[in-house]
Amino acid sequence: MRTIRNLLTSSLLLLLLAGCAIGGYRPVAGDYQVEDGFAILRSDSLWIAVRPQAYRGSYRDVSSNFFSMYVVVRNLSDNRLRLPEESFSIVAGGRQHDYVPLDFILGSYQQTLLLDQWQDPFNADPLLAETRDKNLDAYYELMASYFSFGELQAGASKDGYLFYNRATSRAEEIIFDALGHPVKFTKSKEK
Repeated sequence: MRTIRNLLTSSLLLLLLAGCAIGGYRPVAGDYQVEDGFAILRSDSLWIAVRPQAYRGSYRDVSSNFFSMYVVVRNLSDNRLRLPEESFSIVAGGRQHDYVPLDFILGSYQQTLLLDQWQDPFNADPLLAETRDKNLDAYYELMASYFSFGELQAGASKDGYLFYNRATSRAEEIIFDALGHPVKFTKSKEK
């Protein structure tokens, strides 16, 4: 019964995310399952689904500044598992790209907000306060959407975005390394 519930949950999650992939990259068949644009790896203790996917949150500039991958990891074991920070990387054009740390992304967003939203301290325009609140919401939304590393409880799952150097998107082929298991994506020729 638990297996059927997990399978249904996984299928529903994959269907919901199917429309959000970055248009050009598709997984190439390998030692993993391919379903709805996701490459799915499975071991005795982990289920990992990954694909290039544009960030769908309020802070849209992150998609134009970074190459994003959406990652879902589920702990299939009865024990806690640790996901180390070096769990995921990309090789594109012969160069390895590690994910961009959340602190850097949030820092650049915060700097952009400060420059774009500078206001005269003597002008208390309510419209500026509303814009500032929306930008703050987008900041926290980005923080919550980022994939978090560390402990993964038994039977639990984590999902989120990892962001990489934008130059990654120029490669015809990328290899996403998920805990030592390479997953290949190639740009599709159809427009």
